[in-house]
Formats: sequence, C-alpha cells, structure tokens
Amino acid sequence: MSPKPVKEERGETGGAPARDRWFTLACYATAQLALLGWWLAFHPGLMSPDSVTYVAHVTTGPWVAGQSVAYDALLGLSLRVTGDLSPVTLLQTAAMAAALAHLAGAIRSLGVRGRPLLVAVGCAVLSPPLGAFTVSMWKDVPFTVCAVLAAGTAVRLAARGGARSRARGVAGSVVRDEDRAGGVAGSVARDGVRRRGGGGRGGWAWDSRFAALGAELLGLGLFRNNGFLVASIAAVLLVALLSGRPGARRWVATLAAGAVAAPLLLLGVGYPAMGIAPPSRSFAYQTVFGDLAVAYGQRPRLFDHEQRALLAGIAPLDAWRRGATCQTMAGVFFDPGFGHARAERRISDVLELWRDLLVRAPGMMLSTRVCRAALAWQVASTSDEPGGELYRFSLRDPRLPEGWQGTPAASAMRQRPISAGLLAAGLFALDASTVRQLEWLLWRAPFWCYLAYAAAALVWWRTGSRAALAGAAVVAGQQIGVILTNTAPDFRFMVSPIIVGVLFVPLLLREAGALVPRR
Repeated sequence: MSPKPVKEERGETGGAPARDRWFTLACYATAQLALLGWWLAFHPGLMSPDSVTYVAHVTTGPWVAGQSVAYDALLGLSLRVTGDLSPVTLLQTAAMAAALAHLAGAIRSLGVRGRPLLVAVGCAVLSPPLGAFTVSMWKDVPFTVCAVLAAGTAVRLAARGGARSRARGVAGSVVRDEDRAGGVAGSVARDGVRRRGGGGRGGWAWDSRFAALGAELLGLGLFRNNGFLVASIAAVLLVALLSGRPGARRWVATLAAGAVAAPLLLLGVGYPAMGIAPPSRSFAYQTVFGDLAVAYGQRPRLFDHEQRALLAGIAPLDAWRRGATCQTMAGVFFDPGFGHARAERRISDVLELWRDLLVRAPGMMLSTRVCRAALAWQVASTSDEPGGELYRFSLRDPRLPEGWQGTPAASAMRQRPISAGLLAAGLFALDASTVRQLEWLLWRAPFWCYLAYAAAALVWWRTGSRAALAGAAVVAGQQIGVILTNTAPDFRFMVSPIIVGVLFVPLLLREAGALVPRR
C-alpha cells in the first residue's frame, strides 16, 4: 500500500509540506531548550582573555581590528542598551538552534528519516563541549553558526539538480527511503523537477538560497579575520561540485567572490575610516614566528649570521629554541623575551626570511604547518607532545585590566549563574567529558570530518547526488584552512565540522544499511 500523498503549499518550488515545517520546528525547539539550559548554568556566558579584549575595544579602547569588529560591535551594543552581555550569548543559543534545524532539514530533504535526525540534534546540543561552546563569549560562536548554516544551504542548492542513479534499483531505494520518511519534500527523487528557468544543463534562475549562501560565507569573514580563507576554499569546492550547471556556478562564484572581498576591504579601508585601528602586522603574521622558531630549533644551520642577528634582535635565541614546538606558536610569540615592538619594526625582514626558508626547506615548513593543524587532521590526542594539549574553556571569571573595578563592564563580566543546579550539572558534565579516552570523540574534529566525507561519498556513489558532498565541502574548507591559519591546538577552531559530522550520522547509517543485502 503506497503512502498517502502529502499536500504541499503553493510556492515557487512547490512549497514545503506541513510536516517538514513541524520537523524543523521540533529540531529548533529541542536545540533551543537544551542550549537554554547551558545559558542558565553559565550566565552570562563563559569568558576568556579574548572576551576581555572584545569588551575593552568598545569601552576603554583603543578599538583595534585584530579580532572580529562585528562581534565587538554586538557586545558594545548589548552593553549600551541593556548594561549586560548576556543578551549576546542568549542570541547565540537561538542562532545555533536555528542553524542546527536548518542543517537537519537539509539532510532530511535527502530522504533521511526525521526521528534519527532529531536524536542527532539532541546529542549535539547535550554534548558538554558543544553546549558550553555555544554560550561562550567568543567570536568563534557566530563563525560556527555561519559555517553550519552554509553547510545546510549548500546541501539544498546541490540537491536541487536531482540525482542520477549509478546502479539499477538505486533510485528506487531512494524513493522507498523517502516514503518511509513520510514523503519528504525536497528529497533527491523530487528535486530533479524543481528547476526553474527552462530546461538544459544550465537553466538555473535566481534562487534566494544563493543569497543565503553568500551571506553565510560573508559571515565567516566578518566573525573571524582569517575566515575569508575558509569561505574561499569552500566556495571553490562548491563551484567544482556544481559542474554541468553553469548558471548555479556563476551565482555561487560571484556571490562568494563578494563575500571574500568584503572583509578584506573593510580591514584595509572601511574600519580605518571608522576610526578602528588595523591590527599590527606582527599579530597578523604570528604563525610565521612559530614557523621560524621550529626551523631554528630543528635546523639552526639554515640561518646565516645576518638571519640569526635578525632573530636575536626580536627575542633571545634561547627564546626561539624554547618556542621550537610545531604544535603552537605561543611558545615564542608570548615568551617574556619576545619584543613585539621590535617584531613590528622588522616584520618585512621576517617575512622575507620566512619566504627564503619556504624555498630552501619546503618540506620542513609544510611539516610544521601540518603539525600545528593536527587538531583538524589527527584523530588521536596530541597532549603528550610539547605544546599539544588541547585548549578547552575558561571556567573562572577572567582577569580584568587595572581600573575596571566597579565599572559596568566589570559587573557584566562576572559569572552569575541563574540556576545553581544546572551549573553543578554543567560543571560535572564538562569535567567528565575531559576523560582522555573520549577526547577524539567529544573534543577533536578529525573523526567527524572523515565520517562526514564517508557519508557524502556513499550518497554520491549510490545515487549520483552531490548534495551531501556540497555540505562536506564546507567541512573541508575549514579543515584545509586550518593548515594556513592555525596558531594553537584550540578546540573552538574546529567546532562546525563536529556539528556537521554528528548530523551526518543518520545519513551514513542509512547509506550503509542500504548496502547490506536484503533477504
């Protein structure tokens, strides 16, 4: 007996069934309820030295564009309007819940059942690392929200072109999966007829999801200064996945180019015009100092007398040796003997030295970058290696600058949990989650990256649909981007791949189950 047809509302693509709207609402409500519990426990939010820097920018000044100006502005607006910072972290819980619901709905449009996806959403927000991260006062939270939203939008855009079965009977299995899911509108089987603008391989007219993807990629660059690199890599991969659909490729390429260029223009022209000082060049290139420290510590003979004098003029050579760990650049850049003002004056010479070493010892330089990006590529823990311990959260009130005592900013940055019971439960859960044997699963992203790729590859192999691959492209953008930008093994730099991986689990299970022969 065939399932009853689902009545769809009118719209340019036929509209979403009412049950899809209820599913999205259920995902949002589940996520929001759990994240609200984390917010009540850690109100007004978990903070770090970075949080103090953000608030200092918009209160005592000077305002420097070394962090996210957009996030600084949100905190400043919250302080001025409400006298508190908790509205920002509360807004973060709503935004994250919406992003999870958006991605879950996109995955469900591929024919995945709703119940396993709802369970996956619940697991994500109840996970101590992800729940506590959402209520942390970090620019990385809105960055992660934008990345999760972009993954969901990419899935829907790529699914719009339909799928071509690779083997006889595969298409039928996709349809049966859809029927078991309750007639999901937007599934692979249906998306093939939703094209507007005429037939042909390139007949894609404007779709509001192109604008959404452009805004989400723009958010990556606005909420993290190096986020434009992640957006660039993800966009290149998406354009490649849309091969054969020139109309869609042009829209994605054009909007992505604008999303990448806008943050760079703001840093170079826009922010200085607003009176916001640009970051120092030594701060912007701090990974370079880490590379030089490793090179000097491992192969000091690469440096001639003049180059050693350059290093010594910035920090004692012993400081460069102490900082010679590939896991983090903090060992040298934050060494007491490191002269930041001297580094700023000699930054051009430092960059010239770095380029010279890149030509003469490319293997060592690349090895250093890959080592520093281990939190994105290596499943196993690096805590036994010098500088390799994963940074998680600051659970205490941050240390405030002199003169802040008694100010509204100081009051706003004190921990004021609304529920003592939830606080105790949250602290217990966070402490339990730091068990060394669970680090690869709860705190590190590589396992979830590879799981997402496996799920996406299975969908493509079975159905020819590149929709899941498009979502995985955003994960790959962040994983590859870490090689270029990472400064230390910091959990917050790779949160969105964990979220995407968790929500891809039901998709992987469905695809793996379809490979098992039925009797």
